[in-house]
Amino acid sequence: MTDLRLVLKSLVARSTSTVVTCLLIAIAVALLISMLSLREAGRRSFTRGVGNAHLVVSGDSSPLVAVLNGIFYANPPRTPLPESKFEEIAGSMPWSWAIPTQLGDSFRGFPVLGTTPAFLDDFEPAVGEPWRIRRPGRNIEGPFDVVLGSQVAAATGLGVGDRLFLTHGMGVDAAGGAVDDPPTSAGQDSHDHGSHDHDHGHVHADGSPHVHEEATFEVVGVLEPSGTHHDRLLVASIEGSWFLHAIDRWEAAGRSLPSNVDELDEADRQVTGMLLRTPVRAGRNSAAILQSSFDRLRRDPSITVASPATQVDRLFGIVASLDAVFIALGIGILVSGAISVTLVLWNSMELRRRQIAVLRVLGCTRGRVLGLVLTESAMIGVAGAVLGAVFAVAGARIAAELLASRTGVVILPTIDVDSSILIVAGTVVLAAFAGVAPAIRAYRTPVAEHLRPLD
Repeated sequence: MTDLRLVLKSLVARSTSTVVTCLLIAIAVALLISMLSLREAGRRSFTRGVGNAHLVVSGDSSPLVAVLNGIFYANPPRTPLPESKFEEIAGSMPWSWAIPTQLGDSFRGFPVLGTTPAFLDDFEPAVGEPWRIRRPGRNIEGPFDVVLGSQVAAATGLGVGDRLFLTHGMGVDAAGGAVDDPPTSAGQDSHDHGSHDHDHGHVHADGSPHVHEEATFEVVGVLEPSGTHHDRLLVASIEGSWFLHAIDRWEAAGRSLPSNVDELDEADRQVTGMLLRTPVRAGRNSAAILQSSFDRLRRDPSITVASPATQVDRLFGIVASLDAVFIALGIGILVSGAISVTLVLWNSMELRRRQIAVLRVLGCTRGRVLGLVLTESAMIGVAGAVLGAVFAVAGARIAAELLASRTGVVILPTIDVDSSILIVAGTVVLAAFAGVAPAIRAYRTPVAEHLRPLD
């Protein structure tokens, strides 16, 4: 019988303890590989999703919050800015482009961004990768046009020509349904100004109690996937967003509702953010004027200005300590697994002393016995490490899908090969080292004493 077969038979004989120990090691390996791989993948995804905007301006409390709300659509900013402030900033510097944004509405849980056609023309969801609109389709033009991100279209099944009602706030994350056209009201006049309503069919909406039935939006385009969180976005005209928010404001004030966007007051024309980009040379993504523009805007106490790339680095600096906690936890579990290997093999030596003595009589040297126990220990480490790598691959995919569905952040579930090989190799070495004490015990087993007849 070969040494490998002897080792395998020994592991099978203690299958329960072997499986439990392998699973303990596998969990630790999976945790370490996943943390090291997803951390870097997450940083790349966040950095890529910043797009080609150099600066974000809003009325938020801090630059980090401004970026999370303005670029990653985490929450609608609570402090809007007047349109006049946007025009002032847009005219204060020779920007390559300046784009106003308005957050606050949603459709079936997906955020709606009120903006201008420049958002789809000039802003790039990833640097060097401009938006592409599927054919047939076009950019927003009228006040009640809307363009769907690829994930929105896939989740809702809507396309060009479909009509929908937007919801105030984040609404509900449900499949939603179709509702009958509302009766003629103030919103009916708005159809003449860009919603392209029809006399038949249904208008899609979610189950939220605050659905804006005063204006019907029509899908005029669907975006190709960009591989970023921007794919969860509905892009609407900022004038349409102003119209919806004005209805709530006018109704609360006891005023008759506006019939079209031309009736809106200056107080109704507010923005929750601005995306700015300075002129750059071809092939470059930044210029020397960026820092001076940033410093000049920071002098205005009524706004918060942030560099998206800088704030993403800051965000990962904040969560770095949390990463260290999980990595330390994984190392602790791995060490616990190694101790379990030691205990399992040590206890098994007491039951296998007679077996070892028989092997010695049959010509097995002490060195060979030592090698058998070390090999057995190393094989437990190999099995646990390989199983852990499989868990890490599956876990990374599940985590990436959950993150994309819950937050819209797209992370490619790739495993860092270099760190994975290092972790697997280290696990096998640690497991083999854990078998040293049991192997020495087997090495010192007296033959004559354990060959006596059993009572």
